Amino acid sequence: MTTSRLGTLLLVLVAVVGCTNLDSATNLNTAGPPMIEQVRMKEIEYDATGQENIKTVFAFGTHPDAASGDYAALGANTMITAPPTQQKLRIIMDELLVGNFLEEIACRAPVDDDAYDRVPLGTTPDDVAKCSAAKDVLPKLCPGGAEHSVCICHIDGGCGDTPFGGPVGVLDVNQDGAADDTRFIQGAVGLRCGSIDVAIDLNNSYWNPSGNQNKPAMGGFDALGPAIVLQPTTNTTPAQNALPTGTTCQLTFSPDVTDKQNNQVCAPPGGDVKQDCAPGDVSAFQFMVQPLSVSNQSFSDGDTGVDATQPIILVANAPVAASTITAVTVTKGATAVAGVMVIQPQAQTIRITFSTPLTANTMYTIHIATTLTDVYGQPLPAPLSWTFTTAP
Repeated sequence: MTTSRLGTLLLVLVAVVGCTNLDSATNLNTAGPPMIEQVRMKEIEYDATGQENIKTVFAFGTHPDAASGDYAALGANTMITAPPTQQKLRIIMDELLVGNFLEEIACRAPVDDDAYDRVPLGTTPDDVAKCSAAKDVLPKLCPGGAEHSVCICHIDGGCGDTPFGGPVGVLDVNQDGAADDTRFIQGAVGLRCGSIDVAIDLNNSYWNPSGNQNKPAMGGFDALGPAIVLQPTTNTTPAQNALPTGTTCQLTFSPDVTDKQNNQVCAPPGGDVKQDCAPGDVSAFQFMVQPLSVSNQSFSDGDTGVDATQPIILVANAPVAASTITAVTVTKGATAVAGVMVIQPQAQTIRITFSTPLTANTMYTIHIATTLTDVYGQPLPAPLSWTFTTAP
């Protein structure tokens, strides 16, 4: 999180709860509930040869400067098919939201289950500066019972040598009187794919209160704002930027994510902010995720002259659950081949080697059963197989 964006965030927080007029040349639509005007994200498209291409499009909403190629392959406001990995959504709003309910600031030590704390409404940069002071003067400048004190201990047994309700202090290593970092709030905005609540990367998701509907020369459509940038992740170790394959997804918003009039977010039909939508209803925007698939990187189905001494590499379009790679088997005719070793060197890679040399000039088949799943437990939709004949 850059210092400039942190400064912008704090200024916006003050404006939201103060008397600053937010209606200006920014073209924000402050009437009614805050609406999702557009969503930018990656879509899978196929060219005339069947080659798969991934590009960022308007998955929801329209823009007067956009060309047909800036929208989904099937046209504006049609449900897109999204790649399962490397996804990041830019959710562009028609007005400012209250940033206090979207991001929290870094503290010097854990104050609850982590070292981040929410900023109370009405908190000013001066309040944050007081809570960034040296430890010995914190209790005086940043008393725990004060309405606008931040980074207060919420742990019953205390936070180290700070008692419950006392100030832990804002993380301010460079001593500029401002927080060194912010982080997206868990549960503020999410993704539900089928019945799965996808984890959100809190460090790489953020609220950007700047921008408007004017397409800037730098950044283009991906600089429209104000916007929530949302990056999914997994609960695996290491975490992966991945969505559940073969599902339909929609956004979720916490009820406390509102504009300054306490209206909840909604999504109007097609992102048309001139139409009505019920506060809290964002169901107008949905997208599909590509089903789990596996490609053979070593040879094409039916190839001959395959070098039996080289490993066979299979690549999935999403991280695969390690416990399910037993779905990969090799046969000669109807007989299972002995000495087959199947490992997963990377999250999306399956490697097949043979401890016993394969017979020369012989046909073999690689099988993948539908018991192979992604890390969310979403299965391969249909069995796969490739035949090959070893070299003489």
